[in-house]
Amino acid sequence: MQPLRVALIGAGGMASLYRGLFAKLPGTEWALAVDVLDQNLEACKALGAKRVSKNFDDALKDDVDLLCISTPNHLHEPQAIAGLNAGKHVLLEKPITNTLDGADRLLTAAKKARGVFGMLMTGYTDPMVWEIRRMLDSGALGKIQSIRARDAHTGGLAAKPDAWRGSKEKTGGGSFVQLSIHSINAMQWWLDSRIEEVRAFSARQYCENIGGDDVTVASVRFANGTLGIFESGWASAGRSREIYGTRGYIRITSRGVEVCLDETWSGEIVKYTEKGKPLIVKEPGAELDDPSNPYNQHVMFVKCIQEGKPPHMTGERGRQDLAVTVAAYRSAESGRSERV
Repeated sequence: MQPLRVALIGAGGMASLYRGLFAKLPGTEWALAVDVLDQNLEACKALGAKRVSKNFDDALKDDVDLLCISTPNHLHEPQAIAGLNAGKHVLLEKPITNTLDGADRLLTAAKKARGVFGMLMTGYTDPMVWEIRRMLDSGALGKIQSIRARDAHTGGLAAKPDAWRGSKEKTGGGSFVQLSIHSINAMQWWLDSRIEEVRAFSARQYCENIGGDDVTVASVRFANGTLGIFESGWASAGRSREIYGTRGYIRITSRGVEVCLDETWSGEIVKYTEKGKPLIVKEPGAELDDPSNPYNQHVMFVKCIQEGKPPHMTGERGRQDLAVTVAAYRSAESGRSERV
């Protein structure tokens, strides 16, 4: 099988944490890096990119097979559609787009395309994420009653007035679409159930250069009956994930992963032996540029292409995540619950 020729579109921001992967990604060769900043292009060239450019159209040429897009939200739709229309595979970093209409246009293009379209959610690089899914699938926590998730940092307090992340139009909202979309995606995947209804409060309190929300709190109802709360913030710190079932709970905080179950569990990471006693497990973690990790999202996407299988995170799931954030913003404006 010929190696897939990869173009990294957008080499700064989050991509700066994994751009070194493309020189050692199995089954590929790093054909191109595209960015608007010279320092990002110089970094990519030093890491092994064969060619660099400031022109996105160079990624549509015949010497590229796969586009990995990590650009501002408002560029996702036009760039991904252009890539798909040119016969390329496309791996797109969250969120799918900045509008639902744009997401629908992108999914329409993906259905007609020869290439594979998938979403990049970097959180799935962590092996613990998969361990938790196995625990839930096994029934180790019993029936799930409720969940909580918080995604926040203080970056909004120092936001520059011309930064794209501060634009409500370019991001599709504010802190909720930028931050909580991670936990929205993960919780729906963990529970294997879609969020159907949202009631939210949203505000811009302390970040004067943010166009959208710097804090949102949303209560949700999943299709399987589970209730949940999602919170985002750009003026306060703290990240957590909590899942509560009839036979135990899991809490992920800065301390680690706290597990408490009615029965023992022996998995790849969690070794739980004392029933009913909380156990703190350190997350093994994983570097985003490590190709030896079987859960690396770029590695998994390349394998899907090679084996003719659907990607782990589909465009349809990306659209669902965005629809939850849109419903939350709609609820904050209407003052009532909104269907997703």
